[in-house]
Amino acid sequence: MNLNHRLSFTTTWLVYGTSPCSHIREEAIPMIKVSSLTTEYAMNPLGTDKSNPRLGWINESMQRGQRQTAYRILVSAIAQNLDSEIGEVWDSGKCASDRCVSIDYSGEKLQSATRYYWKVCVWDEKDRISTWSPIAWWETGFLHTEDWSGVWLSSDSEHAPLFRSEFQVDKLLKQARLYISAAGYCEAYLNGSKVGDYKLEPAFTVYNKRNLYHVYDVGAQLVAGKNCVGVELGRGFYGLQTPNVWNWHRVKWNDNPRFIAQLVIQYIDGTVLLVKTDDRWELIGEGPTISDSIFAGEQYDARKCRTNWSKAGFNAAETIKPKVVPAPSRRLETQSMPPIRVVGQVDAAKMTVLGEGHYVFDMGDTIAGWVETNIQGGGSGQSVSFIYGEKLDETGRVDNRQTAIEAEIQTDHYIKSSERAEKWEPKFSYKGFRYVEIIGQGIRLSLSDVVGKRVHTDLRSTGHFQCSNILFNWIHEATRKTLLNNFHGIITDTPKYEKNGWLGDAQLIAETAAFQFDMALFWEKWLIDMRDSQRDDGYIPVMIPDSGWGDFHAPEWSSAYVLIAWRLYWYYDDVQVLREHYGNLKRYVEYEIALLDRGMSSSDLGDWLAPGYPEGRSPEGGQLTSSFHLHLVLRTMTDIAGILGFSMDSERYGKLAEETAEAINRDCLDLENGLYYTNKATGYRQTSNILPLALSVVPSNVERVVENCLLHDIERRSNGHADVGIIGHKYFYPTLTRLGYGEAAYRAATQLTYPSIGLWFQQEATALWEYWDVNTRSRNHYMFGTIVQWFYEYIAGIRQTAAGWSEMEVKPYPLGDLTSAEATLDTVKGIIHVAWTRTVDISFKLTVHVPVQSRARVHVPVLPAGQITENGLPADQASGIRYIKDENGYRVYEIEAGRYAFASR
Repeated sequence: MNLNHRLSFTTTWLVYGTSPCSHIREEAIPMIKVSSLTTEYAMNPLGTDKSNPRLGWINESMQRGQRQTAYRILVSAIAQNLDSEIGEVWDSGKCASDRCVSIDYSGEKLQSATRYYWKVCVWDEKDRISTWSPIAWWETGFLHTEDWSGVWLSSDSEHAPLFRSEFQVDKLLKQARLYISAAGYCEAYLNGSKVGDYKLEPAFTVYNKRNLYHVYDVGAQLVAGKNCVGVELGRGFYGLQTPNVWNWHRVKWNDNPRFIAQLVIQYIDGTVLLVKTDDRWELIGEGPTISDSIFAGEQYDARKCRTNWSKAGFNAAETIKPKVVPAPSRRLETQSMPPIRVVGQVDAAKMTVLGEGHYVFDMGDTIAGWVETNIQGGGSGQSVSFIYGEKLDETGRVDNRQTAIEAEIQTDHYIKSSERAEKWEPKFSYKGFRYVEIIGQGIRLSLSDVVGKRVHTDLRSTGHFQCSNILFNWIHEATRKTLLNNFHGIITDTPKYEKNGWLGDAQLIAETAAFQFDMALFWEKWLIDMRDSQRDDGYIPVMIPDSGWGDFHAPEWSSAYVLIAWRLYWYYDDVQVLREHYGNLKRYVEYEIALLDRGMSSSDLGDWLAPGYPEGRSPEGGQLTSSFHLHLVLRTMTDIAGILGFSMDSERYGKLAEETAEAINRDCLDLENGLYYTNKATGYRQTSNILPLALSVVPSNVERVVENCLLHDIERRSNGHADVGIIGHKYFYPTLTRLGYGEAAYRAATQLTYPSIGLWFQQEATALWEYWDVNTRSRNHYMFGTIVQWFYEYIAGIRQTAAGWSEMEVKPYPLGDLTSAEATLDTVKGIIHVAWTRTVDISFKLTVHVPVQSRARVHVPVLPAGQITENGLPADQASGIRYIKDENGYRVYEIEAGRYAFASR
């Protein structure tokens, strides 16, 4: 985890020689240090197309209680101007504000393809000014449609087509940028070398609404004289031909892959050479990739490999003119979300020989990506098959049985070009797998000949958790890996079977994902996909992007549009995203309101995959889960409308939220017996009773009875287990713990028998599974990883109480036999760290770090006849601490930014 740049707290006593602003006198004072400048949530991004990009920074200080009260931002097109405090593009002046995140640029109109430099200084509560931050920059992409002068090119070939164009560089170079987009996948080459390290890009979108482009700095790859740019296309979802149940091969925008590119070369003398896609490009005949399918795999004929096809001077035996084709959509936008990359390697752990030329390799871990293989033996024309899967069948072969894709799945075929050893890896499809079966007559392989490649969206890690419970540590790491395996431009449900963006799975895991990764740009991209998929009546499909298949009414899934938009605001303090989506969010909510029946909603899906129901739907149906989510959406929209100043909307949605709560109690609450049920007679269901408690809608006079019935069911009927599907699972552990039943939650979380995640741990799983059952379909599915949210918020005890982490609660729960826990979060305000250890009935130690611009309410367990100290002094006497109250075995303090070490003895 790369947190070092923010975890190293350096001394910030700064001695001013020349003040950053002339009116500040020279003196030695403790001060805020400004660092980690971001533009559009990225450090020094290349190619943003926002006209008002969001700026942010981190404030650090060794002094407790420091807070920013004002800032000044300078922006210039010339870096040296900033050294003289000249911001000719924008000088914000001294702005009285404590904001340090999502600050909209408000300077002169930005120009396309231009680099802008910026820096910031801040004032603290005593009006003392910091030194200037280091200089950061952003570079704009194409801000206007007319900036694109190239045309879209394609071909009729079934093969992955190869396009090329030669050009002359005859002056001294200043810089060069390649702007390139594709519907499908594309890889660009300059003078025989690949441009960048991105894979399976650009990201999947609703292709007839929006396409994404990348910007590459390619100056180092150009040479004086003749040069050549080449582009190879893969089909991706845009050109998918493999028949499948979701009809991706029939979606209205399905077509052969296409691309557009512009290479902009700036010379030192100020002139510009533009190399753009046009009908003068060459299309080489048949390339070596005979076919590629995101579901089925790839066929590659090494005999057709054109080694120098992207180098100047290459003469193909046959070239034709490429097809000039229409743009797939009217919107061409930069991809600000991190790209997919090969992010790591896995050495094969075990090799089994099933026969001559027939091998099965166990990679020792369940990953998404592919293998690179050094194929020895066999002759020219020999076909070698690679079959990828997550488990083996009873004969020891890869088990790829499925019913959704009408073809072999996850299978590559490579045709050798010689008798020599040949190294190969695919490039236009990825697989979810632990095992790879390799078959080829006459081939010879050893364990070292196969290397796994981890391939996924390259998200920055932001969270760390560990505790004294080995199972919890395994669950945290397995959830992290499973999430990464499913980040591929969208968040998928499985990297093997579907690769679809199911909304219900995602909205449930949103908080867990935000604890572990920087999700801002990823969620923002996917929200736009949701908006692009929205129907005219406001309906949001359950799967995004949408193929038109499966028009389920399932608010538990579609509510992701509202709930993830809120998560972006809440976690990153980003009001801009709420403003941009509010009209569409409202259209969706009004669609759901129109379907209410006496305040109740309905769903076609419900609490998915509860124990004993591997087909998906739980027996109680979707009445209560759907109404719960609509109530949650209405409460969220009440807050969103209020933040944006739409007071009438806020009042209306608040009233409707109350009505849905009343309807749930009217139609689903058995007052006499203290339990909730649905319109389907199925006996007691834990999810139906957890959800009303989670939302605090249970009438106070019956709340304790409902809780006792739930506890009785957990302990007696379920033998201490959680008997829930994916929806109940998210709320099970935090709700029990918040209500005072943390020990019951801990017992359920540590179970090792069916149904439990502990059973998967016992089965030596390396990622999370799709079903509770051991014979689960997928062994690479993240949706039960929502328990990790409980690890951070309750076991470690870090709970956010205001947007952007400006306020938080630290309240650890030392449950069961736990003796320690710690968690670190890299937030938009900086590093939050909480760690605790305990010796039963003797001592409890709690260390807390609260970043500048934040404050926390800390709950320290009080031991019998004990006292609480902070850094060895009575806590009430320590600086930056204010005693609030004693409550339920905790002593509560308010603390300002800083580092604290509490001890209760």
